[in-house]
Amino acid sequence: MEIKTSRLLIRPWKDEDVKHYLAMSVDVGYNCFTPPGVYLVKDEGEALTKVRLRIKNFTDSGIGKFPIFLKETGEFIGTCGADKFDLDGKQEYELGYRFMLNHWNKGYATESANALLDYLLKDLKLPQVHAFAVYQNPASLKVIEKVGFTYLRDFMWSNLVHRLYIKSCS
Repeated sequence: MEIKTSRLLIRPWKDEDVKHYLAMSVDVGYNCFTPPGVYLVKDEGEALTKVRLRIKNFTDSGIGKFPIFLKETGEFIGTCGADKFDLDGKQEYELGYRFMLNHWNKGYATESANALLDYLLKDLKLPQVHAFAVYQNPASLKVIEKVGFTYLRDFMWSNLVHRLYIKSCS
């Protein structure tokens, strides 16, 4: 699987992406709306373990949060993809994206989210995908709405109130 948009390359993780994982683990923008320490690693070995977990997840299920690169330069700028999550006792899929701070507000979230939605709904034939964000992240909420999700309700995730959205295959 490799997804190309006009500006982006999205692909599965590789062992050599350890340097990208290390960079994202300490980037303020990448971690801004994440509970503290979720992506933090102590060293390259720990980062490789995290990368290999992402590789296994993709190999086993075809999903994951994939690294995103600028096509023009090859620069790593963030991640986008899907993970399973529990919603009212049922396993669902959640679309998510995170970007390094110096790549915010450039339209990359919308571009990558649209590309991943095509992959999830058309290629993997998932019946529906969810997305959610906290009220304090209006930029992400705007992206979710811009790519066609419909608001469902508020719900608790990581002990915080999130706005929950859904997009069905149509």
